Amino acid sequence: MEGNILKFMEEISKNKRGEFYIFYEEVPVKVLLKILNIDFLREQIEFEINPKIEAMISQEKQIYAKYKDEVFVLRAIIWNKENLITSFPRFAVEPKINREYVRVKCSNKKPVLLEIENIKLCVTLRDISERGFSFKLPKEIHIEVGEDYSGKITINEKTFPLKFKVLYKTERPDNTYRYGAKFVEIKPTLENEIAKYITERQREIAKILNTFAD
Repeated sequence: MEGNILKFMEEISKNKRGEFYIFYEEVPVKVLLKILNIDFLREQIEFEINPKIEAMISQEKQIYAKYKDEVFVLRAIIWNKENLITSFPRFAVEPKINREYVRVKCSNKKPVLLEIENIKLCVTLRDISERGFSFKLPKEIHIEVGEDYSGKITINEKTFPLKFKVLYKTERPDNTYRYGAKFVEIKPTLENEIAKYITERQREIAKILNTFAD
């Protein structure tokens, strides 16, 4: 294990608990988890959880931790209403905890659509912020990390032209790649519409998270 990951493991092993973040609909929820066992042979950690945490884990299937300004991700392997087993931490490709702008998962009832002109394709966005978004594509469709693309975005049933740059891609278990992108030269009208969408989604998500609260 690399330096800070090893130190983090030593710390949570000593304390028998750790502070973690679970993202629900892309909103971070801070939780303090008790550690039941650390299996160095299998490289797995067993946590004690409750049904409310289990409901959040079931959506993203991973938890995050922050240690000395570095962000780690732990993949959920097995879980139920009382226990969670994860992989050992690894450095997060996307350090979600350090986001500068609020990001929300897009609503199935009010989807946000992206039309990519270069490949004549329309996709549904997974999540969105005022500075960027993510989406999934089948592996056989190729777009390049670091490249600029043009297209149209439909949000709140309004369509706007846009340019964006692809920042990263990660492989998904469903034979797709998830792409993260940022807006390039975003217009105020689109920025305002995104802000409105995010505010509405935050209200919806807050109501759901309240049901998880004690």
